[in-house]
Amino acid sequence: MEISALTGGASAATISQTKFVDDFNQFLTLLTAQLQYQDPLDPIDSNEFVAQLVSFTGVEQSIATNKHLEVLIALNKAGQAASAVGYLGTTIEADGDRIALVDSVAQFLYTLPENTTATNIIIANQSGDIAFVGRGNITVGEHSFEWDGLDADGNPQPDGIYKVTVTGFSSDESLLTIPTVISGRVTGVESVNDSIQLTINGFGVPIEEVRSVVESSSLVP
Repeated sequence: MEISALTGGASAATISQTKFVDDFNQFLTLLTAQLQYQDPLDPIDSNEFVAQLVSFTGVEQSIATNKHLEVLIALNKAGQAASAVGYLGTTIEADGDRIALVDSVAQFLYTLPENTTATNIIIANQSGDIAFVGRGNITVGEHSFEWDGLDADGNPQPDGIYKVTVTGFSSDESLLTIPTVISGRVTGVESVNDSIQLTINGFGVPIEEVRSVVESSSLVP
């Protein structure tokens, strides 16, 4: 299995090996020329050549080690991608702050680590414009929130991807950043920047952010 097949191009070790071969060939050319034209009465010190050869050998071993590591990483990545296929068709819950407004409905969960004096929910569109500002629950624990797609003035917002931010104030008025959990049906698997991502609601979720999975066979039609 070639690394390029999994990474989409030549690996760093392969590029380094190509440069190493070029440098080594150049070294041999220079060495041959020096030996050919050296002064017989003042021959070139062979210890210098030996030292350079030892240096080249060390570089070659490092490149070989890097190539082996790249193979292991690529195989592990391929194994993760193959395992991730099992998520297709399931519904997952994952840590994340992106929600999908579909048919004027978007849902997410948030967990308060303690009671708050106020909990604020801010939803922004992909351009960063605020689409909704509202209040959330103030009691400790997990809570759900459903947005109807209306802004503060009652104007409907278009379906699409939005970012949600939940903050709260503790009893001593310190600001709390509240984690949010999103959910959706997995419709795709892809590799992005060395991370396996599951596609839900039209966007990718890193597989390591998944908190729970519901098998497709147990879903209610």
